Amino acid sequence: MPRDWGWWTEQKLDILSDYLAAFTTASTRAGTTVYLDLFAGQPENVSRERSGHIIRGSARRALDTSPPFTVLKFFELSNNAAALDRTLRGEYPDRNFQVVPGDCNQAIDQVLHDLRPLNWAPTFAFLDQQSTEVKWTTLERLAGHKRANKPKVELWLLCASGLLPRGLRLRQAMVDDDVADQMTLMFGTTQWHDALIATREQRLSGAQFRDELTNLMRWRLERDLGYKSTRVFKIKNTGGSEIFDMIFATDHAVGDKIMKSVYSKAMKRQGALQERARQQRKQSREEKDGYVGLFDVDEVMPTQTRGFTVHTEDVPARPPYRRVDRE
Repeated sequence: MPRDWGWWTEQKLDILSDYLAAFTTASTRAGTTVYLDLFAGQPENVSRERSGHIIRGSARRALDTSPPFTVLKFFELSNNAAALDRTLRGEYPDRNFQVVPGDCNQAIDQVLHDLRPLNWAPTFAFLDQQSTEVKWTTLERLAGHKRANKPKVELWLLCASGLLPRGLRLRQAMVDDDVADQMTLMFGTTQWHDALIATREQRLSGAQFRDELTNLMRWRLERDLGYKSTRVFKIKNTGGSEIFDMIFATDHAVGDKIMKSVYSKAMKRQGALQERARQQRKQSREEKDGYVGLFDVDEVMPTQTRGFTVHTEDVPARPPYRRVDRE
């Protein structure tokens, strides 16, 4: 059964479509291109704001990209993978793609091993997680996949910095240890604890804590995994509260330039998307309160679209927050 998605998800997928077309066009001379989708989801879903409007999922958008990708790998949990494969096989019988069932963090090694003969080819990975599903070890494997003299696998990663504080129960007496453990596995370090402690001691604001989470991911992608640049696309509310960020990491100056242009185009479309959503949404649900663990972004995003804006920033990543009293 199709899921209903809000305008922010449709816009994210529109950005993906725009970038993939530019990516394969820029890579034409290579002759081979590879697409990896670590959270492929369902082939299509429906708009929450536009009755009957189908939103094509990331797998279909990748398969529809022109010029086409040569090789495509779609990761999806086992209970959904068969249906995704069946649907895509029926629509794209002649395309070279594979639906990989199971946890992408466990399946990534075999897939990258199978792709070793193509570790010279331009490769793009879309990591549209909901909260903390991807592990740092998976990002390490992706970053280390390409030959030493070739640009790294480009990454476009959802970082749910605006929602993770709720999952942690940041303002309650005790943080949720399970969520904290998952965050550490995603960041690959406990370094984010410094910002957490400072926030609970009111030395950092909630907005600063959210910003520190995104910055830490960018910093580690650049300094620990060796990406030359990262770029952020932010969704915030009018009060300045961040909902989630999309982090782009690349080794190639052309890729960075293209994504900057795609982000700019998306910002120009933002007003029309919001206005359409306001006009078509007659009723709104109140945002859920309380604990959110390994949550679904669309489930915890406010359904009242009024006042939500998108920002893109050119500021570079900075050294992560460090407590002055830390030994």
